[in-house]
Amino acid sequence: MKKHSLLLKINLVFFLCCAGIYQAQQTTLAAGGTVHSTAGSLSYSVGQIFYEPQKTATGEVNPGVQQPYEIYVLATSESSVNKNITIYPNPVKDFLIVDFNAEKLEKSSYQLFDGTGRIISKGELKNLKTEINTSTLSSGLYILSISSDEKNIKTFKIIKNK
Repeated sequence: MKKHSLLLKINLVFFLCCAGIYQAQQTTLAAGGTVHSTAGSLSYSVGQIFYEPQKTATGEVNPGVQQPYEIYVLATSESSVNKNITIYPNPVKDFLIVDFNAEKLEKSSYQLFDGTGRIISKGELKNLKTEINTSTLSSGLYILSISSDEKNIKTFKIIKNK
């Protein structure tokens, strides 16, 4: 009977150790798949391995994923056209005003881009002061590009608040 009890305890310890190893192999996958060819197949996955937070009496470290900080250059060419243009209010709520502080620019237009680069709104700037309706936009960061004769002359970062 003692032999069975000892064997049961050894099996229980072995099972718990194996369960801990299997637990350590969990992951959250962001992508993955299998590639097949005549030479064989390959499975792959991309993700973060689960792990426990480290806690002590003086602090705690929690798991996380580092996100890259990326800078996108939207325009690099300089223009000799008058750049004496202001926009207000910024942050904007319902209407953004584009103000040419000097003479009116001929064939002027604007394009409003969202954070992914999609054109949200565009139009012509026919007056020295032009209102752009932003009331239907959700809160966030937008890019306003002012062009003249199809050349970018000035770009603004616009913050939209509700």
